[in-house]
Amino acid sequence: MAQNITVKGLVKDKQGLPLPGVSVKVKGTNQGASTGDNGGYTISAPQNSTLEFTFIGYKTIEEAVGGRTTVNVTLSDDNQQLNEVVVIGYGTTTKKDLTTAVVSLSSKDIENQPVTNPLQAIQGKAAGVQITSQSGKPGSGVSVTIRGNTSINASNSPLYVIDGVTSRDASFLNPTDIESLTILKDASAAAIYGSSGANGVILITTKKGSSDKIRATFNAFTGFSNLWQKQDVLNRDQYIALMKELGYDTNGLGNENTDWQDLTFGTGTQNSYQASISGGVKGGQYSLSTGYQQDKGVVSPAKLDKYTIHFNGSQNITKWLKLTGNAAITQNNSIDVSDNANVARGGTILSALTTPPTIGVYAANGTYAFNPYKGGSENPVANANAARNRNRNFRFLGAFAAEIKFTQDFSFKSSISTNNNDNRYSYFLDPYSTDYGRTQKGIINSNFSTDHVWLNENILNYTKNWGKNAFTATGGMTLQQSKYYYLAYNEQNFIGANGQLLDHGTSIPPQLPNASEWSKRSYLARLTYAYDGKYLFSTNFRADGSSRFGKENRYGYFPSASVGWRISGENFLKDVKSINDLKLRASWGKVGNDEGIGDYSYLQLYNPTTQGSYVLAQIGNPRLKWEETTQTNIGLDLSMFNSRVVFTADAYLKKTKDLLINQPLPNSIGFGSIPANVGNMENKGLEFVLTTKNFIKDKFTWTTDINFSLNRNKVTSLGDKVNSITFGGIYERDAAIRVVTGRPLGSFYGYVSNGVDPQTGNIIYQDLNGDGAINADDRTFIGSAQPKFTYGVNNTFTFGNFGLNFLFQGVQGNQMFNASRMELEGMNDSKNQSAVVLNRWTTPGQITDIPRAIKDNTNNTLTSSRFVEDGSYLRLKTTTLSYNFGAATLGKLKMSKVMLYASAYNLLTFTKYTGFDPEVNVNSANGPAMGIDYGTYPQSRTFLFGVNVGF
Repeated sequence: MAQNITVKGLVKDKQGLPLPGVSVKVKGTNQGASTGDNGGYTISAPQNSTLEFTFIGYKTIEEAVGGRTTVNVTLSDDNQQLNEVVVIGYGTTTKKDLTTAVVSLSSKDIENQPVTNPLQAIQGKAAGVQITSQSGKPGSGVSVTIRGNTSINASNSPLYVIDGVTSRDASFLNPTDIESLTILKDASAAAIYGSSGANGVILITTKKGSSDKIRATFNAFTGFSNLWQKQDVLNRDQYIALMKELGYDTNGLGNENTDWQDLTFGTGTQNSYQASISGGVKGGQYSLSTGYQQDKGVVSPAKLDKYTIHFNGSQNITKWLKLTGNAAITQNNSIDVSDNANVARGGTILSALTTPPTIGVYAANGTYAFNPYKGGSENPVANANAARNRNRNFRFLGAFAAEIKFTQDFSFKSSISTNNNDNRYSYFLDPYSTDYGRTQKGIINSNFSTDHVWLNENILNYTKNWGKNAFTATGGMTLQQSKYYYLAYNEQNFIGANGQLLDHGTSIPPQLPNASEWSKRSYLARLTYAYDGKYLFSTNFRADGSSRFGKENRYGYFPSASVGWRISGENFLKDVKSINDLKLRASWGKVGNDEGIGDYSYLQLYNPTTQGSYVLAQIGNPRLKWEETTQTNIGLDLSMFNSRVVFTADAYLKKTKDLLINQPLPNSIGFGSIPANVGNMENKGLEFVLTTKNFIKDKFTWTTDINFSLNRNKVTSLGDKVNSITFGGIYERDAAIRVVTGRPLGSFYGYVSNGVDPQTGNIIYQDLNGDGAINADDRTFIGSAQPKFTYGVNNTFTFGNFGLNFLFQGVQGNQMFNASRMELEGMNDSKNQSAVVLNRWTTPGQITDIPRAIKDNTNNTLTSSRFVEDGSYLRLKTTTLSYNFGAATLGKLKMSKVMLYASAYNLLTFTKYTGFDPEVNVNSANGPAMGIDYGTYPQSRTFLFGVNVGF
């Protein structure tokens, strides 16, 4: 028999870092050992034996002992994706150890796109995350919904954690400063953030320096955009014929035949420049970047100028003390044009469609022309250009932290951060150029607001690996406070008694400032344990105390737990070469919500008056408490064929109880509503992600990423005092949306339209209760804004130095309420109309789907199924063609990277929706009033050309 010897050694990865928990086995026997914290091992083995080194996520290697007493090995990644580091709440882990529903995106997923909001760049790339553009206006926000809506009146937006600093917004960041985004989708992953994580959490890590060398980069692009489609409206002769039919006097209408869409929608431009430098000094790293982005919209003078500065640095003061700091400074200067607001009287977008073609831009006296039949209804050029409508927003987000390492395994980190948001708005309309300005004799509106939030976090971390066991523990306390201040100012009447222009308005209503505060105190803990990389367990607990609730209900308690089983690590699958990794996950967690109800909703409030007295403004509700959401998730992760195929599936059930809503009150009380915990809601859904490496050759590669999500939302209770809540108000008509038990949010409510009566030319509304009359009792549910499923398909090709990428993004099965058509097909006043009204009913017996024209009568345009349309769409969201210079050329230029690219954004759209854009919403796209289009600024098609260089 061969004589055994003692063999020692170290196991490291390609970066030279030790790998604890690696299995070391004498081939052909059951004799084995595991590496310790430093990657070291000791084993007794025959002199002529062979050692097997196995570790999940790394390639198994065999090493002959050959009589040696020291055998050191280096393991290489078997699946790089499995070993990617993923940022989670208050720590990091690797993908292979995740037991919760998490999706991670890198800087490559969001670069080279003409967006000023980084969240727009991930649209269609993350399963279960629906991102909807509110508007195509420069600087407009997006709605982010993670696994459906969980609240009615409270917030449905996720929490953003930017380098450890919490925020309710991330649009101010420069997309090129972001290194990675991690989206915590299930409650177990988000529960470490407790009350702030009810709608999911998006962790954003910005770019940092490296200690090996100094790097400098410069990124720039320029491009242009235009409207991807126009609407057909009546020309001059057709409009005059309609006015005569309505009984208007058409004498003196003018001889113009103005195409207002051509005058309103022009060519927008986009420019972006960003420079950065990063590197390291002894024991530290730093990164500094600055950027400028400009977006001129397709509707002049809408514009956004965005200036950013970002810093990230760390320094090891001693072996046991490390200091880190980061700061992001953003200033947005924007020029606005009116859309959404006052649409029935001529917001810019609808005005471009409804202004009579018979008038020109200017009247004979040089002022802006307006609809001669409708005073104050300005033309779209006047709506966009007459007023000086500006906004300046300044954001500062910064943090400083100190980390003490008591031992290699035990550390303490304390941080202080601030998130400041200062906003200044100014609006001026002169008393001469527009009809409305003359009526008001000039207007100044302005306001100033500040929101300062500070956060202190104190976190202990302990990590211990021994043998096949891996254990971590995290615990801590956080304190957070916000102070908000708002002051508005108004002046009117700039015309003196003799008709002279005054320096200041003579009508200055007194204004009182608004101020509020809120604060939170939180305690958190997390434990994770893994055995042999196969059996994974994690549990979180957080207690949050919020000043928004009374003393009896101030604290909410939010636990969670998750488990994972790596089936591929079991002996019965070890020899299945086609499976690289197979893991089952299950999790449960509870999170809370205190957003959207006001900072003092549980108190009885009195408002001061300008006369020095007080009036009762709010009835208190001391019983108000946390809105709570529990979520159960089951998931599967599969990697096959040398990681050529990677598949992830998740199924979840979310239940929200004690919804925070404004409960309606009887009219006799004198108040419309009171904040209360009323009702429950449910979301359930499926998510699938498939990544395939279709071709992997030396000169040609092709990879595909597909994600698919479906979610079913339903209100399961509104309590015993609330039958329904209405949302989505429409000018001079019934609200379009009603919330009731058993229906999803965004359910359209109105009359059922059965077409046009051939004898009368009026719309036939269905008499649902059979009483022979059409009234409010005949309304019912007529559609839903909730999609049946969403999806994205991303393909990436490389051929030599060339690269081609295109992303299709789609939403299927949702409906839109096209309220713009109420104005464009109403034929009840002097607005111009859609060309479809050329098919209007004119004679008895005529078969058509367009009713007759009736002056000053809106009966044919009631809130009904006539205006509910299929809102499904498929978009070629982005496509990019790039060229990367090769190593030989870069060596001659002494550069690390040179890439030239051309991109298109919103290049193609396939939809049956008849409005400008199937994606935009007049209200929030993740609230109960979703799915209504009412004169909203559409998105544009953009083409750009750029360069990325590195030194």
